[in-house]
Amino acid sequence: KIIGTLPINTLKNPKDAVNSIILLENSEDMDNLVGKTNEIEKYTAMQGVYASLKVHKVAPVVVINVLDPDKSQHTQAVVGKEYDVVNKMVVIEDTGVLLDKVVVSENETTYKADDDYVASINSEGYLVIALTNDGAASSLQKLNISYAKLNPDGVTAEDIIGGVDENGVRSGIELLDEVFINTGVIPAIVTAPVFSKQKEVAAALEAKVRLIGSLHNAKAYVDIDSSESGAVNVFNVAKVKEKNVPQSELIDACWPMVNKNGNVLAFSSFAAALAQAVAAENGDIPDGIDNRELLVDGICTEDGTPVKVIQGDANSYLNANGIITAIRLPEWKAWGNNTAMYPASKDPTKRWSKCVMMLNYLQNRFKTEYLSKVGRNAKVKFIKGIVDEYNASLNALAPDYLAGGEIIFDTAKNPPSSMLEGHYIFSTRYADYTPAEYIENDFVYDA
Repeated sequence: KIIGTLPINTLKNPKDAVNSIILLENSEDMDNLVGKTNEIEKYTAMQGVYASLKVHKVAPVVVINVLDPDKSQHTQAVVGKEYDVVNKMVVIEDTGVLLDKVVVSENETTYKADDDYVASINSEGYLVIALTNDGAASSLQKLNISYAKLNPDGVTAEDIIGGVDENGVRSGIELLDEVFINTGVIPAIVTAPVFSKQKEVAAALEAKVRLIGSLHNAKAYVDIDSSESGAVNVFNVAKVKEKNVPQSELIDACWPMVNKNGNVLAFSSFAAALAQAVAAENGDIPDGIDNRELLVDGICTEDGTPVKVIQGDANSYLNANGIITAIRLPEWKAWGNNTAMYPASKDPTKRWSKCVMMLNYLQNRFKTEYLSKVGRNAKVKFIKGIVDEYNASLNALAPDYLAGGEIIFDTAKNPPSSMLEGHYIFSTRYADYTPAEYIENDFVYDA
């Protein structure tokens, strides 16, 4: 689930894509639902869409765009300028243009869209003005054209965080609460590419993924600042993480940025896409991204400067401080399995990213599958049915994904007073496998 900015000016109804839940089920949905652009770096949510649908080829993806043409700081006015008309057309090499903000005039005359001219966006994202044959401007050789365009740089952390207004309308991160009820998709992984390097955004993500929509558990991939004001080498990353990233098992912190097809993009986008790809290959059961192939061309700082991280430095300065990075072995691999909680905690359900995802999966699966039981009569058969069914689910996961698991209905935890209040507690114990972070072999010469 991706919160950020999109090139919505290319959509038929741009305002419909503002602070709404957009479900993408395949790459063909991109142009129609989130827009199209050759400037992927410029739009942060598009970075996540690109990493998921185009690179790692995983779906579904849910996107929340906060770039709003109705907010003055999110748009930029471009004053009128005279352009030559060639073959009844004017092509303005500028991007992000809002078609409903285009004004075409000549001297004191302002021409009408669709009657005198047709405004469109071409494949390069440029504004095209085509004069109609029977319009009032059909014979003109020069036109004065002014317009407004999107200004994604005007989006702030406050826009990403969002909130709930007096009418109960949600925006930004708060819209995650409506994802499941609107789409049926469990928001298990959340990102706010690039913006998550800001302390307040990372904190808002951490608070939200603890319980989304009063039902589901999730985790967030966040970026660690790799600009000049952040960390440009491995030696400073831990300090920046300590300053900006919540110490939480629900956060995976990524450093630095990645390079893909000449674009400098958020690492968090690719880490999240890889996590979804690993789960898809695993029957939708999550696993760690450590030492999995990351489909990037390299890693770099925010200004595009290449970063070379050797395995020893990745282990000692990054993974040892709860930071995920990438190294070349010889393909590019995600490297690290520690959450942002490490090294403060070595509890496997808080330290290991893979173990956190498995616990979230088990909890989300139980809550989703048995939500329909709420409100039903709690007969003995009802209770036994839940125990038998969920034990069967746990047994199906062992031994490939779980070392073991068992659910029981403990009468000691369910006194008559609680049951009369309609409160029933089931208890599950389980163990999944911790990752092999180190594999050693002692060689001894034996004459």
